[in-house]
Amino acid sequence: MAKNSTILKNWPRYLLQWGVLAALVVVLTGIVPGDEPADPEAYCPVGGLQALTTYFVNGSLPCSMTTLQIMMGVALAAAVILFSKLFCGYLCPLGTVQDLLIKSRNSLNIKSISIRNGSVPDKALRIVKYVLLFWIFYMTATTSELFCKNLDPYYAVATGFKGEITLWMSVVSLVLVVLGSFFVDMFWCRYICPLGAVSNSLKFWVCVALLFGVYYVLGLVGVNIPWWLVFGLFCLAGYLLEILYAKPKLQVLHIMKDSSRCIHCDRCTARCPYHIDVNIWKEGTVNSVDCTLCGECVAVCPTKALHVGVCRNGSPTVLKKMLPALLTVVLVAAGMLAGSRFELPTIDMTWGIEQEDENGETVYLVDPESLQTLVLENLRSVKCYGSSMAFKAKVEKIKGVHGVRTFVGHHRVEILYDPAAVSEEKIQAEIYTPSRFRVRTPDLQAVDSIKVMTIRTENMYDKLDLNYLGLQMRATDRKIYGLESEFACPLIVRVYMDPSENPDKAWFKDIVQKEKLVLGTKEYDLAFRFEGLEDTVSYVPVEDYVRQMFSPFRAEFRSRIEEAEGKPQYIYEIADRNYEKPIIKRNMPFLSNHLSRHDGVIGIYLDLDENLGPAIMVRYAAPMTSDELWRLMTMDTWTITYSKDDVREEPAKLAFRTPGVEKPYIVE
Repeated sequence: MAKNSTILKNWPRYLLQWGVLAALVVVLTGIVPGDEPADPEAYCPVGGLQALTTYFVNGSLPCSMTTLQIMMGVALAAAVILFSKLFCGYLCPLGTVQDLLIKSRNSLNIKSISIRNGSVPDKALRIVKYVLLFWIFYMTATTSELFCKNLDPYYAVATGFKGEITLWMSVVSLVLVVLGSFFVDMFWCRYICPLGAVSNSLKFWVCVALLFGVYYVLGLVGVNIPWWLVFGLFCLAGYLLEILYAKPKLQVLHIMKDSSRCIHCDRCTARCPYHIDVNIWKEGTVNSVDCTLCGECVAVCPTKALHVGVCRNGSPTVLKKMLPALLTVVLVAAGMLAGSRFELPTIDMTWGIEQEDENGETVYLVDPESLQTLVLENLRSVKCYGSSMAFKAKVEKIKGVHGVRTFVGHHRVEILYDPAAVSEEKIQAEIYTPSRFRVRTPDLQAVDSIKVMTIRTENMYDKLDLNYLGLQMRATDRKIYGLESEFACPLIVRVYMDPSENPDKAWFKDIVQKEKLVLGTKEYDLAFRFEGLEDTVSYVPVEDYVRQMFSPFRAEFRSRIEEAEGKPQYIYEIADRNYEKPIIKRNMPFLSNHLSRHDGVIGIYLDLDENLGPAIMVRYAAPMTSDELWRLMTMDTWTITYSKDDVREEPAKLAFRTPGVEKPYIVE
């Protein structure tokens, strides 16, 4: 029988496996552009299980994880408990790659390294994935960051080694997948994969339920056991059950064997990716902790002695052949549907509501029944665990606020407050950050003043909303130069424009209430509401407007100022209109850090020059020179000091093409 004959006989599996792998390649490489950059973790079940663990431990979700990933993790767990390791056998890209490596090795007639199931090396190696499982879940729960990204070979490749990885861990993992699985069948899945450890443990779900049931009951009676100890026992129990009793029996679906048809040719064992010895089962269910219901043994059996089912009688019909693949699709679809219907909060925290007195009894500082909830939608800056905690730190300072929940998937926050101590308007005022946005640059030679009109809006309380409104105005042919916001109810938005412009109320309403912002291939849903146009019109000098809209950067070194006192000082100035872009200011601290390592550098600035154009300026004195500054600024790598013991060589953050000019610095 040809080596690859099972591809046609087991086509549902290969169609699903290779289809998923092809879809990942297409999406992650950007061959088909989408509205947002592809997220390699979007449907990651192991990330979802880590997020769920962190939620139970800390009451919060890690990173930007959402309910979608959690429900994918739940779907995986349900599949293992009811059926088998369907994700491993039908969806996992690492499993597919290992299958392809095995086929490549066979086509080259290279002999594999055999590690017999149940042998001492096999039992010793199987503990590795359980140690990794405990380490990854412990680090994730204690840091609220998905630690698996540090070493996940799929994530490293999917992000082009540019994600949140630890390089040496990712390289080691990738080598283990490629070289390990090339020489040892399914090496990664059998011995390294933490998800394999979770799946194998869940096959003994009665023992798992008993363990966590005891933990829960002990908690009810006041015996508090650290969660990590219970999870460690879960990992240890999974390992011991895997090596000592590798025959779970409580699944609904199995590979079934009809001994009356078996001719003991051993093709099933040879073809099984995990080399499960099917012959040790004389009749009925083939129980093995490694089984993924991949169907390779069924496809290779010449007498139809094996089939997927719930009883031993039968044969490999088309429906039975397709059943595991169909169940995989149904469970994934169910997980995606459930994940889209509801959302767990990324953080759910309260404070200042109650405390314990000297006798250990609860004393309420405020009446919980009197607290109300303020819901704010479309806060796009609340998009992950870190930004949620930053938002929490801001509202925690507001007297009368006692809690916050964030939902990063929908950019929504719910603020718990005492209406007797603070009003909704006061909360909104405290959390709002006034902002400015330059729509376009006025012609300084043709315009001597800027016209100012004021509109009122609602649903624009995120710091990015003014940018989106400005981008809508930039798309028109009107000479709108800039926007500035000030908190009020409704919000005050000042619109700066050319004196020749005279937009009316209808024009402003149409721009503000556009439902979508289209930027190239991306679309952003908007929900701004226009509330009115004020009658007052004013004018400001163009120079005042330009300075008002510009955000300068300033970094000076006091010790260098003192050292240079009495010496000739200079400014090295590089002017460029592009320096008004926000990315320049974001990278100025890196430039300042890099240059500050060199004697003679006194200060680094981003400001307007004498022509009201943006310029980067470096203040210096001997021994520094303008030529040396140019050399330092145009280096391919910059030396960045993060701390005394953390100094890194990193790619230059800014590119300079035209040398600057040296000017004398006048000490004030």
